[in-house]
Amino acid sequence: MPARDPQLTLLEAARIVARGSELDAKLDALCGHVLSAAGAAAAAVYLYDPVAEILVPAAQAGFDQAALTSQGPVAAGDQKQLVARVARQRRTEVAPSDGVLPALPKGGVTTLAGLPLISADETGDEDAEGVLVAAFAGAAPDLSGPENTLSALADLCAVAVRQARLQNALRERADWIGRLASTDAVTGLANETTFERMLELEIARAARQQTQLSVLLFDIDGFAKINEAGAAAGDEVLRHVAATLAGEVRLVDTAARVGRDEFGLIAPGGGGEVAGKRVRDAVARREADGQPISLRVGVAIYPAAGASGTDLLGSANQALDTAKQQGRGSIVVAGGS
Repeated sequence: MPARDPQLTLLEAARIVARGSELDAKLDALCGHVLSAAGAAAAAVYLYDPVAEILVPAAQAGFDQAALTSQGPVAAGDQKQLVARVARQRRTEVAPSDGVLPALPKGGVTTLAGLPLISADETGDEDAEGVLVAAFAGAAPDLSGPENTLSALADLCAVAVRQARLQNALRERADWIGRLASTDAVTGLANETTFERMLELEIARAARQQTQLSVLLFDIDGFAKINEAGAAAGDEVLRHVAATLAGEVRLVDTAARVGRDEFGLIAPGGGGEVAGKRVRDAVARREADGQPISLRVGVAIYPAAGASGTDLLGSANQALDTAKQQGRGSIVVAGGS
């Protein structure tokens, strides 16, 4: 295939990288430019997975797609594979087409050129993102100097991959920050803010469906004394209770830590007392440092005990205060027995 004007090709390739399309689409288009700019018969991009230590074919132009896919990943330590050698050594290599790389197009391909996709982070450290492989029916172009179209296209591939990985990292960090903001660091349950937001949503749902909603508050008996043994002992008890609570509730329920030694549960329906007894009894079967753990429980049922989140929590707190006065393991339903 005759080569196009390199400047025009690189301008178009730069626009591809700058667009907001998916990484696979960008790399496929860049492989197409390898054919038009450098006269290659085929081109493929392999991405490096540093955890699994493999190179995965991610894009191509001119190869037999089915054969390339069926080959699957290339082990980074495979000495016979050009892409593995280039990734490991981070150095461009030109080699005869010896049949190791499958899916080569028909037409007398004799030479393969492998170029590492190298990107630098903000500290200047370089990472190998993968390898660009170009197949030629004849000799490969001169790749010894930095100012050649094929090397520039490899650099653009590296930029596209780095860009995509940074975007993924930012999304993962945003998800992590979101989880951190909505969960309790000690127990992993929802925190008080999330609990209150979910309560308002569940109240709105119960109002639309004209159904009941149970709100439960749990207090750990004797937690102040437990904490005298140290914060680690207190945290261990909190985790015991949280794990038991999470294991005893339904998928539709919301469990949270809402105070130093208090937990909350939002349970659609009017079975709050039954749910409270189930959690209380399950916790009573557990021990921390050889000592049994017990809970006192306050329950409020929407709409009888309140029509708003503030009212329901107020009723549940009053019921919990009464349970504290009645002794270990007590459970009190607001407005009930």
